[in-house]
Order: sequence, then C-alpha cells, then structure tokens
Amino acid sequence: MSTLLVDIGGTGSRAALVDDVLESGSVAGAQIGPALAVGPQGIDLAEPLAVLTERLATPLAAAPPALVCVGMSGLLGLTPTEAAVTALQDAFPKAHLVLASDAVAAAAGALGPDGGVAVTAGTGVIGLATDFRSWWRRADGWGHLLGDEGGGAWVGLAGLRAALRAHDGRPGGSAALLAELVARHGDPVTLPGQVYTRQDRGAVLAGFAPAVARAAAAGDPIAEQIWRRAAHHLAATAASLATRPPRGGSSAPLSRMSPPVAFVGGLLQVGQLLTGPLQERLAELAPDSVVSFPTVGPLDGCLALARRWRVGQLASVPPYLSLISPRDRDLRPGKDRA
Repeated sequence: MSTLLVDIGGTGSRAALVDDVLESGSVAGAQIGPALAVGPQGIDLAEPLAVLTERLATPLAAAPPALVCVGMSGLLGLTPTEAAVTALQDAFPKAHLVLASDAVAAAAGALGPDGGVAVTAGTGVIGLATDFRSWWRRADGWGHLLGDEGGGAWVGLAGLRAALRAHDGRPGGSAALLAELVARHGDPVTLPGQVYTRQDRGAVLAGFAPAVARAAAAGDPIAEQIWRRAAHHLAATAASLATRPPRGGSSAPLSRMSPPVAFVGGLLQVGQLLTGPLQERLAELAPDSVVSFPTVGPLDGCLALARRWRVGQLASVPPYLSLISPRDRDLRPGKDRA
C-alpha cells in the first residue's frame, strides 16, 4: 500500500512516497515548497499542497496513496484542524488521512511506544509530553511573537537585535553580527522593510541563525551568549514537561518515572554550541530525566505514525492527532452527495 508522508514546517515542507511503511527505514524526502505563509485563517496550505501535487504528479499518478500522513506546524492553536483537514481532503479525496501536530510527529519519531517528552527546535519550538494514549501536555509552540523561545527565529531575532545595537552604538552590540547582517541583508536601514512586510517573518528571522552560529564559532561573546540563552530556554521547556503532571491519565509528575527527554529539529545541527549548555541546564532543572538527541527527521515521525496507523495503534485526539477516512469527506457539511 502506497503511503505519502508530508512534513509541513515553518521554513519549508518535505514529502516522500513510500511503498510499504512496515518495511521502510529512515526517510529524507524531497523539498516541496517555500516557507509557509500565515494569513487570517492561519497557515495557508494551498501553495505547499499545490507544489507537492505538481512536483510529485508522476509518482502519485503511478501509485496513488491509500494513506497520507502529515505532520504540520501550527496545528495547536494557529490553524483550525477543520481547515487543514478540508485542504488535505480536497487534495487527496480517496486517501485515508493522518493529520498530526509537528510535535506529535516528532515525539513519535524520537520516543519509544510508551512516550515521554520530546522538544522540537527548528524555526520555532514546541514541546510535548505524551504516552500516545491517555495523556497529552504541550509547552511553548506559541509562535515567534509570543514564544518559541530558543528556536531558530528566536536566535535569529536576538542576533539581528545585537547587530542593530552595534549599528546604533548602543550597549550590547556585536560588530561581528553587524557584519553578518550587512552581508546577508545589505544596509541595516532597509531591514524593517525586509522583515515587517513578509508573511513568513519567522522563516526570515530564522534565516539569520546560521550567522549567529558562525559568529559564536569565531569567538564573538555576544553570539555565544545568545546560544547559551537559547539552550536554557529549551531546557526550561523540557523541564516544564518532565516535572509537572500531564493532563489526564497519571497524576504523578513525570520526573518520578525518569522520563526519556528527546530533543530533535534542525537547530540542533549547530552541535555542542547548543547541546552542551542545554544538557548542563537540564541536569539542574530535571536531574532525573534521561536525555537524548536522536537523529530523526520530521518525515521519520510521519513514518512512525503511519506504521502505528497500519497496525491499529492510533486514535483521534484532536488537535494533536486526527484520523480521517475518505467517507468523512462525503459527510462534510454542504458536500454534494449526488
């Protein structure tokens, strides 16, 4: 049975068509779209789905997927589940759908079947504590204006602010980051127009995170401090999930069970610059936690969810996880049943 795995992320989307999810190993997939745009109804799925169906038109026609498994950013509060489901049903009317928050997909790929805590650090940050059955608790994932502390957009914004302080001659500025800003964006005076006018502001900000990493690797103390602060934010997010009771199910704090805590996401590619202070801080905040940095990608999480669906181990728990059959599309309000 052909299965389409789709990751809809903050800085772009990826997809992979898999013949048999029970036989497949780790999947990388292909880039299928640009950074997501956010409008009045949340994340606009029209463009990424259009790009997906266009670029994969030949393989999709040769092996129409019976199952489409999607891990999606912004599903917990930004984009109504119903809107996302409708867009996916219209794109894949004959397929079963598994629609999961990117936090759920990350947890499925990074943790064992009994769950634990997973923190995804990419453009944004979201943490999830779950056993995939009876209890679910999230932390952060509030977007780059309200939260996502320690994520790529947060790091990039902190770096740009330090660069602009150097440009103005204010305390706390970084000449190294100012040089990176000029190299990437040109005259600092033009930066507001390059940021505030964009619907994908989070991705624009996150695009400066690699520059902050370069400056830190070269010994810039301001850049180094930004990464340390990012690590402390990520540790705090994980600790808030590992030391407080989940909602539903068990009433005991997870810390009494020495929960596995997994950190995943593209931001971790900077390595020791982030993971070193992160481990140090988490050891202070949640000393009983068992920390790992599994090398799994977003599509690996979708693959894990697809496998669980195939063997009947998934149940709908909107907005975290929704299972939709082709018949559900025919029962939509206003749907022409003729």
